[in-house]
Amino acid sequence: MHMSNDDSPQASSGDKRFVVDLSKRKDDKHEWMELVHDSNCDTRRTFRITILWLVAVASKIDNQAQLLHRRCSQFGLKLVSVPHYSCLRSCFMNPFAVPISKPIRNKTCVDIIERSLVNDFNFVYDGDHMSDPNEIDCLDGFVFDVNKWSMKERKKFVPARQYVHRSGTIFARLLRDTRGSAIIFMYLNQRHITGDEQLLHCARAVFHSVEQYIAEACKNAEC
Repeated sequence: MHMSNDDSPQASSGDKRFVVDLSKRKDDKHEWMELVHDSNCDTRRTFRITILWLVAVASKIDNQAQLLHRRCSQFGLKLVSVPHYSCLRSCFMNPFAVPISKPIRNKTCVDIIERSLVNDFNFVYDGDHMSDPNEIDCLDGFVFDVNKWSMKERKKFVPARQYVHRSGTIFARLLRDTRGSAIIFMYLNQRHITGDEQLLHCARAVFHSVEQYIAEACKNAEC
């Protein structure tokens, strides 16, 4: 575990994985799941755990997930279920949870907003996720490196810094170009919110507060 006071959280250097045998008796058919998690822990960022399975019934996987929830509660840890597309190259995978995009063409303004997400709006760093700028429409005024091996001059994937609110209800992903300008994407964690009016109200309140702050910051920076 890393607990330094450096400005930037320590990112995970890769994934670690191990197999969990779900067979309780010798005469049970062989069932197993794989647990994948970050290689290191930093108290200023999220710690991602993924359960993968192919040879197992759903009830046993659900039991393991419930056990993990109980263990986290015992140690004062907050375990939040998140959609798989939250760590993919595109946050547009779910047509029912389309992100709101905010293009900001001023590096200083982007820096101020990114700091405020953590310092003022209770977001926590969720890692850098390789993102595809070719799937985005509002690229006027942004400069991304072109993949020299692409016949259609497609742009290179870039690492985008992602943050998640501590309530687990909303994500913010910053896709920066070569000059430090950024397109900010915000999208709901529908998996966590569904059926809970209180969490939905929290997500809406956070979004509107951040939206107003971005508008004010851009106005002050004249961007």
